[in-house]
Amino acid sequence: MLNQINQIEETDIHCEINALEVPLAHLPSGDTCVLYVGDNLHLMKKIADEFVGKVDLCYIDPPYNTGSKFIYEDQRVSQKDNIWGTHLGWMEFMRPRLETVNSLLAETGIIAISIDDYEQPYLRVLMDQIFGQENFISCIATCRSNNGKSARGNVATNHEYIVVYGKSKKSKIRGFLENDDASYDKTDTHGKYRIDGLFRKKGDASLRTDRPNMYFPLYFDRNGNVFTERLSDDLKEVFPVDSKGVERRWLWGKDKAREESWKLYASAKGVVYVKNYFDMSKRVKPKSLWIDNRYLTERATNEIKEIYGDKIFETPKPISLIEDLIESHTHEQALILDFFAGTGTTAHAAHNLNKRDKGKRKVILMEQDQTIKTDHLAFKHGFRKISDITKARLEWIANRESGFTFQVKNIQ
Repeated sequence: MLNQINQIEETDIHCEINALEVPLAHLPSGDTCVLYVGDNLHLMKKIADEFVGKVDLCYIDPPYNTGSKFIYEDQRVSQKDNIWGTHLGWMEFMRPRLETVNSLLAETGIIAISIDDYEQPYLRVLMDQIFGQENFISCIATCRSNNGKSARGNVATNHEYIVVYGKSKKSKIRGFLENDDASYDKTDTHGKYRIDGLFRKKGDASLRTDRPNMYFPLYFDRNGNVFTERLSDDLKEVFPVDSKGVERRWLWGKDKAREESWKLYASAKGVVYVKNYFDMSKRVKPKSLWIDNRYLTERATNEIKEIYGDKIFETPKPISLIEDLIESHTHEQALILDFFAGTGTTAHAAHNLNKRDKGKRKVILMEQDQTIKTDHLAFKHGFRKISDITKARLEWIANRESGFTFQVKNIQ
């Protein structure tokens, strides 16, 4: 199968990236966005000399190939006489762009791609080959509608995906800041905590014979306090023995257990756990299912209407969704690339985060200069090219936010 995917037409995919025909200024300091206008594959090759290996996060919301009459081209359907069926045309379109952005990502970089059910399996095939299946991070399902689309099929679809890959094994997402202490139901002198995991080792290398020095008695009182010595006669003794009587081992050696016994808690039956303390600076792993009213398409539509006065773009993404994606997947100094910029939501989201946490994220947007059809709502509102819509949002932000600056670059 991999041989057959390699046969996908790769016109100009592997051509040498030439030196820039025009000098490109480095991104200025401060909260900055640069909008490049033109074909995104051409543009990425043009900026490669300046940005190769420097992009921390690439987020894109590419065409889903639904065949719908959107402001942009959304129909790349092939004949079925190949292993990829009607999806081949879309794969030919996406592959060179994904290969090129791979070279722009830092070794610790991450790429996140919004997609729906129709092309998600084929996107995964492309990503596995280009980025390596070992660098797959997650396929996040996001709820886009409470009611779902019921016009086609037997199921009302109300989700989409965000497919996430790393450039290498060095790529790590940082997670969300923990800001809800409701689940921390216990308190001691060190703060609020909850019981998260057994102190007794489970799984591989968990037997007493695996680490004999981690098999020793612990002692606990009626309040759940744990000690490594029998300090009084009323303390009860417990060993790392499971419910079947198998001798296991503790997670720590005796010296560490003695020094950090305050992090341990024993139930009334003598089961020893590790305390997990609430810390607002601690980050927690994102879940694979994102459900929040802030992520609904209806919210995105209202945001577009507020900015443009009407729904001039059919497929906007909610600002909050992109804010949460950026905040959980990369750091405050990140260089972010979106080469299917649309209305510029990615730049708006990054700016909002910079205001919130004093970050210095910078954004590179790319949008085509495709002419808008005269019967489209955007044309009736005075827009002539798709990139004009992106620029208008950047101007809207800049007019309201003193800390936001942007540039527009046209490269031939």
